[in-house]
Amino acid sequence: MKENYAYPLFDDWTTDEIIIMVDFFATVEKVYTTGIKPSEFARHLDAYRQVEPSKMRQKQLDRQFQAASGLSIYQAVKAYEEQQNNKLVRIASGRM
Repeated sequence: MKENYAYPLFDDWTTDEIIIMVDFFATVEKVYTTGIKPSEFARHLDAYRQVEPSKMRQKQLDRQFQAASGLSIYQAVKAYEEQQNNKLVRIASGRM
């Protein structure tokens, strides 16, 4: 994970939507660092999808987030789908 990077944001988001998205990006970071409860990840993922329902824009956000941070939203979601019955969702370092 890279240090000191900016989250990708779209100009058409409201302040509340920006807060939701920043929380989601932080949730993705937790998947790569400490792990996160599946229920908590699901809550943030649902909010993310409500703010940004367009698959095209979700892919754009993933590319921008990965370029900035070195972390993949897609891989975090994939890990959640594979590990939702586990105690924590976590990606071992080196997997992207």
